[in-house]
Amino acid sequence: MDENLVDNWKNEEKMVFSGWDFSHLDGRYLPEKPPWDYSLLAKNLLKKSSSVLDMGTGGGEFFSSLAPLPQHAVATESFKPNVTVAKKRLEPLGIKVVEVNEKAKMPFQDEEFDLVLN
Repeated sequence: MDENLVDNWKNEEKMVFSGWDFSHLDGRYLPEKPPWDYSLLAKNLLKKSSSVLDMGTGGGEFFSSLAPLPQHAVATESFKPNVTVAKKRLEPLGIKVVEVNEKAKMPFQDEEFDLVLN
């Protein structure tokens, strides 16, 4: 096995992962971009929304960038380390963050949200 490859893998494992910050991959990873703009679509839908749920918010980086948000705005996250990051970023903005188990039923009422971002 190529020792350089193994060393690179070991170095990657040491990288700090917080929220959805992949900046340590800058210049080494070129994501494929879809022909549509998710951010623009979400912002346009939010203009018509009175309640929004962001599923799997990560650290809340993207969701917070969509402000202004409806008064009833909630984010879910299942990756425990990201729950703390998301709460720190989103709760000061009035956005409730709910830790969820991906295999369990969501703790919300039917039709509680008129927009779900995922």
